[in-house]
Amino acid sequence: MGIFAGLGVGVSGDYLAAAVLVAGVFAGSALWWFVLSAAVDRVRERVTPAVLRRVNQLAGVVIVGFGVAALWSGL
Repeated sequence: MGIFAGLGVGVSGDYLAAAVLVAGVFAGSALWWFVLSAAVDRVRERVTPAVLRRVNQLAGVVIVGFGVAALWSGL
């Protein structure tokens, strides 16, 4: 909800608007996870252990890169 406050979306005192906002966030989240799960289900058979290893290595490099960038910006 902090994001909505930062964007200036306010529903103070209006319980119906607050309920609609919460329902919209819930519906959007549920739709996102449904689409993501369906996509993973379709791709799962095509991902071999070698491909998964490469994805893990790439993710590791990206995480290390973010760590180095965070350390660099802190200096």
